[in-house]
Amino acid sequence: MYCVAVVIAMGTQPPVSDQYLQAVAGSLEMYVDPLPQMPKIYGYSMFNGQPSSIKLTIGMYQKKWKFHRDLPPTTVFVYGTDPVTATFPGPTIEALQGVPLWVTWKNYLPAHHILPWDPTIPVAIPSHGGVPTVVHLHGGVNPPQSDGSAFAWFTADFRDVGPKWTQATYMYPNIQCPGNLWYHDHALGLTRANLLAGLIGAYVIRNATAEAPFGLPSGDLFEFHLVIADRSFYKDGSLYMNYTGDNPTIHPEWQPEYFGEAITVNGKAWPFLVILRRRYRFRILNSSNARYFNLSLSNNLPFTVIGSDSTYLHKPIETPTILIAPSEIFDVLIDFTNSPTQFAEMMNTAAYPYPTGDVPNKPEW
Repeated sequence: MYCVAVVIAMGTQPPVSDQYLQAVAGSLEMYVDPLPQMPKIYGYSMFNGQPSSIKLTIGMYQKKWKFHRDLPPTTVFVYGTDPVTATFPGPTIEALQGVPLWVTWKNYLPAHHILPWDPTIPVAIPSHGGVPTVVHLHGGVNPPQSDGSAFAWFTADFRDVGPKWTQATYMYPNIQCPGNLWYHDHALGLTRANLLAGLIGAYVIRNATAEAPFGLPSGDLFEFHLVIADRSFYKDGSLYMNYTGDNPTIHPEWQPEYFGEAITVNGKAWPFLVILRRRYRFRILNSSNARYFNLSLSNNLPFTVIGSDSTYLHKPIETPTILIAPSEIFDVLIDFTNSPTQFAEMMNTAAYPYPTGDVPNKPEW
Protein backbone atom coordinates (compact mmCIF):
# COMPACT_ATOMS: atom_id res chain seq x y z
CA MET A 1 0.00 0.00 0.00
CA TYR A 2 1.34 3.41 -0.94
CA CYS A 3 1.02 6.62 1.03
CA VAL A 4 0.91 9.22 -1.73
CA ALA A 5 2.02 12.80 -1.18
CA VAL A 6 2.05 15.12 -4.16
CA VAL A 7 4.10 18.29 -4.13
CA ILE A 8 1.95 20.95 -5.78
CA ALA A 9 3.62 24.03 -7.12
CA MET A 10 2.77 27.34 -5.49
CA GLY A 11 -0.42 28.63 -7.06
CA THR A 12 -1.02 25.46 -9.11
CA GLN A 13 -4.56 25.26 -10.44
CA PRO A 14 -6.76 22.15 -10.15
CA PRO A 15 -7.20 19.59 -12.93
CA VAL A 16 -9.79 20.49 -15.54
CA SER A 17 -11.66 18.63 -18.27
CA ASP A 18 -10.44 18.01 -21.80
CA GLN A 19 -13.39 20.08 -23.00
CA TYR A 20 -12.16 23.07 -20.99
CA LEU A 21 -8.64 22.83 -22.44
CA GLN A 22 -10.00 22.36 -25.97
CA ALA A 23 -12.22 25.43 -25.56
CA VAL A 24 -9.27 27.58 -24.48
CA ALA A 25 -7.15 26.40 -27.41
CA GLY A 26 -10.08 26.73 -29.80
CA SER A 27 -10.57 30.37 -28.81
CA LEU A 28 -7.09 31.27 -30.12
CA GLU A 29 -7.33 32.55 -33.68
CA MET A 30 -4.77 30.95 -35.98
CA TYR A 31 -2.10 32.85 -37.88
CA VAL A 32 -2.25 36.20 -36.07
CA ASP A 33 1.24 36.13 -34.53
CA PRO A 34 4.39 36.21 -36.69
CA LEU A 35 6.79 33.30 -36.34
CA PRO A 36 9.65 34.46 -34.11
CA GLN A 37 13.24 33.33 -34.48
CA MET A 38 15.20 32.67 -31.34
CA PRO A 39 18.31 34.74 -30.58
CA LYS A 40 21.58 33.21 -31.75
CA ILE A 41 24.55 32.59 -29.50
CA TYR A 42 27.76 31.83 -31.35
CA GLY A 43 29.84 29.16 -29.65
CA TYR A 44 33.15 30.41 -31.03
CA SER A 45 35.06 33.59 -31.82
CA MET A 46 37.08 34.54 -34.91
CA PHE A 47 40.67 35.81 -34.72
CA ASN A 48 42.73 36.48 -37.85
CA GLY A 49 40.20 34.48 -39.85
CA GLN A 50 40.46 31.42 -37.61
CA PRO A 51 37.82 30.15 -35.16
CA SER A 52 38.74 29.70 -31.53
CA SER A 53 37.01 28.31 -28.46
CA ILE A 54 35.09 30.48 -26.02
CA LYS A 55 33.26 30.09 -22.72
CA LEU A 56 29.58 30.98 -22.46
CA THR A 57 27.39 31.51 -19.43
CA ILE A 58 23.71 30.65 -19.90
CA GLY A 59 21.12 30.94 -17.17
CA MET A 60 17.71 29.48 -16.41
CA TYR A 61 15.12 32.08 -15.43
CA GLN A 62 11.45 32.46 -14.60
CA LYS A 63 9.65 35.08 -16.69
CA LYS A 64 6.39 35.91 -18.48
CA TRP A 65 5.91 34.84 -22.11
CA LYS A 66 3.15 35.65 -24.62
CA PHE A 67 2.13 32.50 -26.49
CA HIS A 68 -0.66 34.22 -28.41
CA ARG A 69 -2.08 37.66 -29.07
CA ASP A 70 -5.29 36.84 -27.19
CA LEU A 71 -3.78 34.84 -24.32
CA PRO A 72 -2.61 36.54 -21.11
CA PRO A 73 1.13 36.28 -20.40
CA THR A 74 2.25 32.85 -19.20
CA THR A 75 4.78 32.15 -16.46
CA VAL A 76 7.55 29.96 -17.91
CA PHE A 77 11.10 28.76 -17.25
CA VAL A 78 13.52 29.78 -20.00
CA TYR A 79 17.18 29.75 -21.03
CA GLY A 80 19.12 32.89 -21.88
CA THR A 81 22.20 34.98 -21.22
CA ASP A 82 20.08 37.27 -19.03
CA PRO A 83 16.45 37.38 -17.87
CA VAL A 84 15.46 40.13 -20.30
CA THR A 85 16.60 38.36 -23.48
CA ALA A 86 15.76 34.80 -22.35
CA THR A 87 13.19 33.18 -24.65
CA PHE A 88 10.82 30.24 -25.06
CA PRO A 89 12.41 28.18 -26.55
CA GLY A 90 15.92 29.23 -25.54
CA PRO A 91 18.54 30.83 -27.79
CA THR A 92 19.95 28.80 -30.67
CA ILE A 93 23.58 27.89 -30.00
CA GLU A 94 25.69 27.77 -33.17
CA ALA A 95 28.91 25.80 -32.82
CA LEU A 96 31.61 24.92 -35.35
CA GLN A 97 32.67 21.37 -36.04
CA GLY A 98 35.96 20.65 -34.28
CA VAL A 99 35.91 23.81 -32.14
CA PRO A 100 35.24 22.96 -28.47
CA LEU A 101 32.76 25.06 -26.53
CA TRP A 102 32.58 25.56 -22.76
CA VAL A 103 29.23 26.48 -21.21
CA THR A 104 28.59 27.35 -17.57
CA TRP A 105 24.93 26.68 -16.80
CA LYS A 106 23.45 28.80 -13.99
CA ASN A 107 20.19 28.07 -12.19
CA TYR A 108 18.32 31.27 -11.27
CA LEU A 109 14.95 29.56 -10.81
CA PRO A 110 12.78 30.35 -7.77
CA ALA A 111 12.12 28.31 -4.65
CA HIS A 112 8.91 26.80 -6.03
CA HIS A 113 8.09 25.16 -9.34
CA ILE A 114 5.37 26.63 -11.55
CA LEU A 115 4.03 23.11 -12.30
CA PRO A 116 3.11 20.13 -10.09
CA TRP A 117 5.66 17.41 -9.45
CA ASP A 118 5.47 14.19 -7.52
CA PRO A 119 8.05 13.01 -4.92
CA THR A 120 6.61 9.47 -4.71
CA ILE A 121 8.47 8.48 -7.88
CA PRO A 122 12.28 8.58 -8.26
CA VAL A 123 12.90 12.31 -8.40
CA ALA A 124 15.46 14.94 -7.45
CA ILE A 125 14.38 16.34 -4.07
CA PRO A 126 16.60 19.13 -2.76
CA SER A 127 17.07 19.61 0.98
CA HIS A 128 16.82 23.40 0.88
CA GLY A 129 14.08 23.97 -1.70
CA GLY A 130 14.46 25.23 -5.22
CA VAL A 131 13.96 23.71 -8.67
CA PRO A 132 16.51 21.02 -9.61
CA THR A 133 17.86 21.28 -13.16
CA VAL A 134 20.64 19.88 -15.31
CA VAL A 135 21.24 20.42 -19.03
CA HIS A 136 21.58 17.58 -21.53
CA LEU A 137 22.75 18.18 -25.11
CA HIS A 138 20.53 15.74 -26.99
CA GLY A 139 22.51 13.98 -29.72
CA GLY A 140 25.86 15.31 -28.51
CA VAL A 141 28.99 13.16 -28.23
CA ASN A 142 30.39 14.56 -25.01
CA PRO A 143 32.47 13.53 -21.98
CA PRO A 144 30.34 11.87 -19.25
CA GLN A 145 30.78 14.78 -16.84
CA SER A 146 29.37 17.12 -19.51
CA ASP A 147 26.48 14.90 -20.58
CA GLY A 148 23.87 16.17 -18.14
CA SER A 149 23.18 12.99 -16.19
CA ALA A 150 19.80 12.96 -14.50
CA PHE A 151 21.67 12.53 -11.20
CA ALA A 152 23.89 15.60 -11.79
CA TRP A 153 21.15 18.08 -10.98
CA PHE A 154 21.64 21.30 -9.04
CA THR A 155 19.54 24.11 -7.60
CA ALA A 156 20.08 27.88 -7.50
CA ASP A 157 23.55 28.87 -6.27
CA PHE A 158 24.35 25.14 -6.09
CA ARG A 159 22.77 24.98 -2.64
CA ASP A 160 21.89 21.36 -3.38
CA VAL A 161 23.43 19.06 -5.97
CA GLY A 162 22.72 15.52 -7.11
CA PRO A 163 24.96 12.52 -6.37
CA LYS A 164 26.61 12.66 -9.80
CA TRP A 165 27.16 16.43 -9.94
CA THR A 166 30.85 17.27 -10.48
CA GLN A 167 31.13 20.64 -12.21
CA ALA A 168 29.27 23.78 -13.23
CA THR A 169 30.97 24.18 -16.63
CA TYR A 170 30.41 21.67 -19.44
CA MET A 171 32.72 21.07 -22.38
CA TYR A 172 31.19 20.23 -25.76
CA PRO A 173 33.93 18.98 -28.17
CA ASN A 174 31.76 19.34 -31.32
CA ILE A 175 33.87 16.67 -33.03
CA GLN A 176 30.90 14.77 -34.44
CA CYS A 177 29.39 15.29 -37.88
CA PRO A 178 27.78 18.69 -38.49
CA GLY A 179 24.06 18.65 -37.91
CA ASN A 180 21.15 19.48 -35.62
CA LEU A 181 20.95 18.85 -31.90
CA TRP A 182 18.97 20.35 -29.05
CA TYR A 183 19.53 21.04 -25.38
CA HIS A 184 17.00 20.53 -22.62
CA ASP A 185 16.58 19.87 -18.95
CA HIS A 186 17.29 16.34 -17.73
CA ALA A 187 16.78 16.41 -13.94
CA LEU A 188 15.72 13.13 -12.35
CA GLY A 189 11.93 12.83 -12.30
CA LEU A 190 11.49 16.44 -13.40
CA THR A 191 12.36 16.33 -17.10
CA ARG A 192 8.66 16.20 -17.98
CA ALA A 193 7.77 19.26 -15.91
CA ASN A 194 10.90 21.30 -16.67
CA LEU A 195 10.59 20.84 -20.44
CA LEU A 196 6.90 21.66 -20.32
CA ALA A 197 7.81 24.82 -18.40
CA GLY A 198 10.12 25.85 -21.26
CA LEU A 199 13.67 24.56 -20.70
CA ILE A 200 14.42 23.65 -24.33
CA GLY A 201 16.61 25.11 -27.08
CA ALA A 202 18.24 24.34 -30.44
CA TYR A 203 21.95 23.64 -31.01
CA VAL A 204 23.64 23.47 -34.42
CA ILE A 205 27.09 22.17 -35.35
CA ARG A 206 28.13 23.84 -38.60
CA ASN A 207 30.80 23.17 -41.20
CA ALA A 208 30.53 25.73 -44.00
CA THR A 209 33.07 23.93 -46.16
CA ALA A 210 31.06 20.71 -46.06
CA GLU A 211 27.82 22.50 -46.97
CA ALA A 212 29.19 24.82 -49.67
CA PRO A 213 28.94 22.37 -52.62
CA PHE A 214 25.20 21.94 -52.08
CA GLY A 215 24.17 25.60 -52.39
CA LEU A 216 21.82 25.38 -49.43
CA PRO A 217 19.72 28.38 -48.40
CA SER A 218 21.44 30.21 -45.56
CA GLY A 219 21.16 33.33 -43.46
CA ASP A 220 18.42 34.56 -41.15
CA LEU A 221 16.04 35.34 -44.03
CA PHE A 222 16.11 31.90 -45.66
CA GLU A 223 16.97 29.41 -42.92
CA PHE A 224 14.61 28.84 -39.98
CA HIS A 225 14.34 26.68 -36.91
CA LEU A 226 10.84 25.38 -36.20
CA VAL A 227 10.69 24.15 -32.59
CA ILE A 228 7.29 22.50 -32.22
CA ALA A 229 5.75 22.06 -28.77
CA ASP A 230 2.15 21.21 -27.88
CA ARG A 231 0.80 23.01 -24.82
CA SER A 232 -2.50 23.42 -22.99
CA PHE A 233 -3.50 26.56 -21.14
CA TYR A 234 -5.89 27.77 -18.49
CA LYS A 235 -7.99 30.82 -19.36
CA ASP A 236 -5.60 33.04 -17.40
CA GLY A 237 -2.75 31.95 -19.68
CA SER A 238 -0.99 29.66 -17.23
CA LEU A 239 0.33 26.32 -18.40
CA TYR A 240 -1.70 23.19 -17.73
CA MET A 241 0.02 19.91 -16.84
CA ASN A 242 -1.89 16.73 -16.09
CA TYR A 243 -1.12 15.17 -12.71
CA THR A 244 -2.65 12.56 -10.42
CA GLY A 245 -3.79 14.84 -7.59
CA ASP A 246 -4.12 13.97 -3.91
CA ASN A 247 -6.40 10.96 -4.38
CA PRO A 248 -5.07 9.22 -7.51
CA THR A 249 -6.95 6.46 -9.28
CA ILE A 250 -3.67 5.21 -10.76
CA HIS A 251 -0.18 4.97 -9.32
CA PRO A 252 1.67 8.24 -10.03
CA GLU A 253 4.40 6.31 -11.84
CA TRP A 254 1.90 5.60 -14.61
CA GLN A 255 0.63 9.14 -15.09
CA PRO A 256 -0.46 9.35 -18.76
CA GLU A 257 1.74 11.18 -21.22
CA TYR A 258 1.06 14.81 -22.08
CA PHE A 259 -0.86 15.99 -25.14
CA GLY A 260 -1.36 19.76 -25.42
CA GLU A 261 -4.38 21.20 -27.22
CA ALA A 262 -2.51 24.13 -28.81
CA ILE A 263 0.43 23.68 -31.17
CA THR A 264 3.17 26.23 -30.61
CA VAL A 265 6.09 26.88 -32.93
CA ASN A 266 9.00 28.89 -31.55
CA GLY A 267 6.88 29.86 -28.59
CA LYS A 268 3.81 31.09 -30.51
CA ALA A 269 0.51 29.26 -30.98
CA TRP A 270 -0.19 28.70 -34.69
CA PRO A 271 2.06 31.50 -36.04
CA PHE A 272 2.46 32.68 -39.63
CA LEU A 273 5.55 33.27 -41.78
CA VAL A 274 5.74 35.55 -44.82
CA ILE A 275 8.05 34.10 -47.48
CA LEU A 276 9.21 34.68 -51.05
CA ARG A 277 8.91 32.39 -54.05
CA ARG A 278 12.25 30.66 -53.53
CA ARG A 279 13.89 27.81 -51.61
CA TYR A 280 13.99 27.81 -47.82
CA ARG A 281 15.66 25.61 -45.25
CA PHE A 282 13.76 24.50 -42.16
CA ARG A 283 15.27 22.66 -39.20
CA ILE A 284 12.19 21.09 -37.60
CA LEU A 285 12.40 19.83 -34.01
CA ASN A 286 9.57 18.02 -32.25
CA SER A 287 10.09 18.98 -28.60
CA SER A 288 6.70 17.63 -27.48
CA ASN A 289 6.32 15.13 -24.66
CA ALA A 290 4.50 12.39 -26.59
CA ARG A 291 2.85 13.85 -29.69
CA TYR A 292 3.96 12.72 -33.16
CA PHE A 293 3.60 15.03 -36.15
CA ASN A 294 2.83 13.81 -39.66
CA LEU A 295 3.51 16.99 -41.60
CA SER A 296 2.45 17.99 -45.10
CA LEU A 297 1.79 21.23 -47.00
CA SER A 298 -1.70 22.23 -48.11
CA ASN A 299 -0.38 23.33 -51.52
CA ASN A 300 1.08 19.83 -52.05
CA LEU A 301 4.70 20.98 -52.31
CA PRO A 302 7.15 18.26 -51.26
CA PHE A 303 9.78 18.29 -48.55
CA THR A 304 13.36 17.60 -49.61
CA VAL A 305 14.94 15.94 -46.58
CA ILE A 306 18.69 16.58 -46.32
CA GLY A 307 19.27 15.62 -42.69
CA SER A 308 17.79 13.61 -39.86
CA ASP A 309 18.62 14.21 -36.21
CA SER A 310 22.31 15.03 -35.80
CA THR A 311 23.66 14.29 -39.27
CA TYR A 312 23.10 14.68 -43.01
CA LEU A 313 21.63 12.00 -45.25
CA HIS A 314 23.86 10.43 -47.89
CA LYS A 315 21.59 11.96 -50.52
CA PRO A 316 18.44 14.14 -50.44
CA ILE A 317 15.05 12.42 -50.31
CA GLU A 318 11.89 14.05 -51.65
CA THR A 319 8.68 13.17 -49.82
CA PRO A 320 5.14 14.62 -49.53
CA THR A 321 5.04 14.01 -45.76
CA ILE A 322 7.43 13.68 -42.84
CA LEU A 323 6.62 11.78 -39.64
CA ILE A 324 8.44 13.28 -36.65
CA ALA A 325 8.57 11.50 -33.30
CA PRO A 326 9.19 13.34 -30.01
CA SER A 327 12.83 14.55 -29.77
CA GLU A 328 13.36 13.93 -33.50
CA ILE A 329 14.77 16.57 -35.87
CA PHE A 330 14.34 16.86 -39.64
CA ASP A 331 16.45 19.16 -41.81
CA VAL A 332 14.40 19.95 -44.93
CA LEU A 333 14.26 22.19 -47.97
CA ILE A 334 10.99 23.56 -49.37
CA ASP A 335 10.97 25.28 -52.76
CA PHE A 336 8.08 27.75 -52.99
CA THR A 337 9.12 29.03 -56.44
CA ASN A 338 6.28 27.31 -58.25
CA SER A 339 3.71 27.20 -55.48
CA PRO A 340 0.21 27.00 -57.01
CA THR A 341 -1.18 29.20 -54.21
CA GLN A 342 -0.35 32.42 -52.38
CA PHE A 343 -1.03 30.79 -49.02
CA ALA A 344 -0.04 27.41 -47.61
CA GLU A 345 -0.68 25.65 -44.33
CA MET A 346 1.64 23.13 -42.74
CA MET A 347 -0.71 20.41 -41.54
CA ASN A 348 -0.47 17.61 -39.00
CA THR A 349 -2.52 14.43 -39.40
CA ALA A 350 -0.80 12.18 -36.85
CA ALA A 351 -3.09 10.41 -34.41
CA TYR A 352 -2.48 10.86 -30.70
CA PRO A 353 -1.38 8.64 -29.11
CA TYR A 354 0.37 7.52 -32.27
CA PRO A 355 -0.59 5.45 -34.24
CA THR A 356 -3.90 4.22 -32.79
CA GLY A 357 -5.36 7.32 -31.13
CA ASP A 358 -7.58 10.14 -32.32
CA VAL A 359 -6.81 12.19 -35.42
CA PRO A 360 -6.60 15.97 -34.76
CA ASN A 361 -9.84 17.87 -35.40
CA LYS A 362 -7.86 20.81 -36.76
CA PRO A 363 -4.89 19.51 -38.74
CA GLU A 364 -3.38 22.92 -39.45
CA TRP A 365 -0.76 24.69 -37.42
